[in-house]
Amino acid sequence: MSASGSRGPESPPVSRPGEQGPLLPLATPQVVVFDLDYTLLRPSDLFEAPGYVRTGERFGLALDAACWPQAERAAFEAVAARREETGLVHDDHLLEVIARAIIDGLGGGPRGAVELTARAVISAWSSAENFGLYDDVLPCLEAINAAGLRMALLSNALGHGVEEIVAHFALDDYMAAAVSSLETGAVKPAPRMFSTLFGLLGVAPEEAVMVGDSLEEDVDGAVACGCPAILLDRSGRRRDVVVPRIETLAELPAALGLHV
Repeated sequence: MSASGSRGPESPPVSRPGEQGPLLPLATPQVVVFDLDYTLLRPSDLFEAPGYVRTGERFGLALDAACWPQAERAAFEAVAARREETGLVHDDHLLEVIARAIIDGLGGGPRGAVELTARAVISAWSSAENFGLYDDVLPCLEAINAAGLRMALLSNALGHGVEEIVAHFALDDYMAAAVSSLETGAVKPAPRMFSTLFGLLGVAPEEAVMVGDSLEEDVDGAVACGCPAILLDRSGRRRDVVVPRIETLAELPAALGLHV
């Protein structure tokens, strides 16, 4: 739910899927750092329009799935307002802010029913069983592992613990370290998140590459700390931005200069 910028005619070209443009490949790093949610971890449709509608029905709400784009925008604005209020700190109440904004954006209803629906959505988000790995994740991790690079996780981890996810999906064979906002008390793009992980790994920022689905949190946050970054744009909606960008993790090894 990130805002997209516009690309003017004078802007340099952006790399397209399947070709190495002027921004890719990057120099091969020592460590590849991954975001978690929507990068490796795919939420089920419980957290999209159909799921909200089904959950709302359980509590007597008639939510309108056709209003999903407006609901997403409302959630984005609610998160921005909350962050303006709290700063870049770990916020256990942010999921509630998101759930309520989406429910209201889909039509809302009686306060009690909205409250029960929000609680159900938040509870579902805390369970690893309601998530899966994207199909491109394990082949990508295997390729990077085979190339001898270390990997790590850096997650804002709202509603579920990174350790739980790593254990549930058997990612500990791949990840040399994992840092979450729950541990640091800060959220990406706060420098503390990145410096904590780099300290654990014993690498300088320029020796790593950050890969994530958020331009603001993952890419801008990493670059501000001196760490190269790649935007994972699974929806293809960020083709206007001039940053290293891929649309699937199948493209990542080549984007890191690996020949596998």
